[in-house]
Amino acid sequence: MKRTLQFRSTEDGYACFDNKENIFEISKAELQFDVKAFYQAFYSGDKDFEDIEVENCVSDDKEARRVYECITQLIAKIKEKLSEMPDDSEEEVEEDPSVE
Repeated sequence: MKRTLQFRSTEDGYACFDNKENIFEISKAELQFDVKAFYQAFYSGDKDFEDIEVENCVSDDKEARRVYECITQLIAKIKEKLSEMPDDSEEEVEEDPSVE
């Protein structure tokens, strides 16, 4: 199932919203990326992380565009790496021929 988030500018920073809930924000003053907060917002618990789409709702803001591109590129790279991992249910255990 696709999870669609909105990237918006707030008074203090740039944020990703799930419906109307601010789930992840980067301060305009510091522009620090909090990896733990990012993980909790996008991937922790039972969140659907298979297909995340982030809509850019900020126009004509150069700094916001850079933050948006950073977030979307990171999500794409994580999705790519997760797809390379073997699925536990499909992983076959090879038998050691020396063991009988």
